[in-house]
Amino acid sequence: MNRPSTAGILLLSIAAVASAQSPASPPQAKNPASPDAPLPTVEQVLAHYTRALGGEQALKKLNSRVMKGTFVIPAQDLSGTAELDMQAPDHFYSFVSIPDNGEHILAFDGKQAWSFDPGSGVREVTGRELIELRRSSQFLYESRLRALFSEVRVVEKTMEDDHPAWVLQATPADGPPELFYFDAQTGLLLRHDSTQSTPEGDIPIEHRYSNYIAVDGVQVPTLLRHRDPAIEWQVKFSEIRHNVAIDPAKFAKPAVPSAAPQ
Repeated sequence: MNRPSTAGILLLSIAAVASAQSPASPPQAKNPASPDAPLPTVEQVLAHYTRALGGEQALKKLNSRVMKGTFVIPAQDLSGTAELDMQAPDHFYSFVSIPDNGEHILAFDGKQAWSFDPGSGVREVTGRELIELRRSSQFLYESRLRALFSEVRVVEKTMEDDHPAWVLQATPADGPPELFYFDAQTGLLLRHDSTQSTPEGDIPIEHRYSNYIAVDGVQVPTLLRHRDPAIEWQVKFSEIRHNVAIDPAKFAKPAVPSAAPQ
């Protein structure tokens, strides 16, 4: 399953809508748990996750996902619409529209990445931002941690939203470690902590996933909650479709930089 989750990190581009970013420490790498603690292996946790989603055969049938819903910043009484389009193997498009604020877009076409907002217009995404976006845009992202990160290990068992959870620490070759919290009972992903590169600097963020439903035999979270030092927002998805044709032009960088994408 591509991260519904991806939703979270990639919609971060619109967080500046409501407030300026403030300095904070990035997610801390976990120390290995006590040797006496009965920890599962990485393979066991990820296999449980795959089964919880619906199984490998069900996942192999998916080649695209389109998700639409409502974007909300509760503390500021702001709301709008959100859309996420994902196409295998690595195409991604996120769209948020907020009344009186405009449209905010982040996209990756497998090679180039770009963003758009009313204040900056079209901007090419480069550097570490691009590296992170390329990795997180991979379809079936969380089930491919071994392939996408240099090191993955189970570091502890903890409680997350009143659920016992196994914490996997995944370290890329080119950035800080990320933490994935998998429900020890259901196997589903509950939370993902990472450090997001932005033009304003690095930002530690938390994403929580809940309200899973079955769509075409695959479990998908319909509620995404985002938290960083400056803002909290959430997306409630009400429409989820698989294996739909997506126009390649949607992912491509607009030819006229000064014009808003249509």
